Amino acid sequence: MKRLIAFPFAILAACQPHPAPPPIMPFPPGSAYRAIGNEPFWDLTIDQRGMVFTDRGTNVQVAQPTPVAINGVAGEIYQTPRLGVNIVHRQCSDGMSDRVYPDSVSVTVDGRPYRGCGAAAVFFSRIGENGLPNAR
Repeated sequence: MKRLIAFPFAILAACQPHPAPPPIMPFPPGSAYRAIGNEPFWDLTIDQRGMVFTDRGTNVQVAQPTPVAINGVAGEIYQTPRLGVNIVHRQCSDGMSDRVYPDSVSVTVDGRPYRGCGAAAVFFSRIGENGLPNAR
């Protein structure tokens, strides 16, 4: 008889909701992510403080707090009311310098789409903006 009483309690315990894991911050302290594009020229920086997008042709700048990343099948997604960022871990060339970046990046700013390439900020510090290694 004791087994019959214990069994329903085991089922109830298994049905209890498990607490959600704490959100993972998208970047460890001191690190950042950069994306750039051309025609129009634009850039995006994402770090713990926020996401800052600048369209160099119009001087439009949009800054939003960095949300928790959604880990998709191919990369990360960041969504705020004004900025949507989709990072796909697939090689990308900017089309002008022929430099190859680790990621393809799509950004939507107030409904306007932008496409470009991106990488961890350390990539840009190792290889200069002109595509050549920085002097050490």
